[in-house]
Amino acid sequence: MNFLSTFLASRAGRVTRHAISIALVAGFAASVDWRQLGGLRGHFDWPLVLGATALAGLAYPLLAWRWWLLLRAQGLGLPLDWAHRVTWIGTFYNAFLLGGLGGDAARAFYVCRDEPQRRAGGLAATLIDRVMGLVVLLSIAAGALLAKTGALSREPGLRWLFVGALAGSLVGAIAALWLLRTTPASWPLRLRRWIGEQRLPQITALLDSTRAAHRTMLAALAISYAVWLVDFVSIWLLALAVGLPLPFVETCIASAVAYAATVLPISVGGHGVREGALLAVLGLFGLIAATGLERDRALLLAVGVWAITVGWSLVGGAVLLAASPPPARAA
Repeated sequence: MNFLSTFLASRAGRVTRHAISIALVAGFAASVDWRQLGGLRGHFDWPLVLGATALAGLAYPLLAWRWWLLLRAQGLGLPLDWAHRVTWIGTFYNAFLLGGLGGDAARAFYVCRDEPQRRAGGLAATLIDRVMGLVVLLSIAAGALLAKTGALSREPGLRWLFVGALAGSLVGAIAALWLLRTTPASWPLRLRRWIGEQRLPQITALLDSTRAAHRTMLAALAISYAVWLVDFVSIWLLALAVGLPLPFVETCIASAVAYAATVLPISVGGHGVREGALLAVLGLFGLIAATGLERDRALLLAVGVWAITVGWSLVGGAVLLAASPPPARAA
């Protein structure tokens, strides 16, 4: 594990992840029979494509709003417009430079720069933001899979996905409840020593701030569900636009697994891995034919999801080039 972490952080590891991302996306594009699809160009629903693109972009302001609420829960008075700018910049880094956690690293940098006296709270809010999003995503996947009992009984792969999603969401929920209902002073001695006794008062203060802001935390949780719903509807609309009428619930499940797969540190920003996981789960539901026009349309859907993701990430690059956020003043 240490060797893998060291390799992924090295220049060779970064080059490898870029190569995997490029190879996967290029493979999807090369697998599409573009001549066959070219004859159907006029049948594509371009208003739906634009709607799917707009909805995908709406997720980023929602993400900024959630992060801003979590920052305020930790006592940071950074303005909402600052959170939006930094979120867009983080989106660019996440997609192009540092891999799956690049956006978090960028946000952590700006928090530490602009609120040096409260950087522990800012880092905690950023960590909570990441974990909350993932746990909510897994809970959606588990709930949607539970509604598809027939498919679960027929396909072992879907059962494994359900077990993994349920386990991940339960572990996250139980860990959150345990942290909020206990104090570091009552934690096991081995855990306290591993953390360091000198850090326990700071952790206690962070947990107290989180407990006191329970309404804010609930609002952030609700925004998390809204973010994923917007993303799922966007992919569903894009599928309809390319002539692939997917059922909405199955699209939600496939999209949830696809986004969860981006956590794997084997590509840059999850490019290629996200799209491959999306197609794999749709295949488990029997919604994609092995050959023919339907398969080409599914591959085109994957390329479209990638293109929309990259396109909105470029907005973050434009924000970064226009002006790096100046040191923010507390609101």
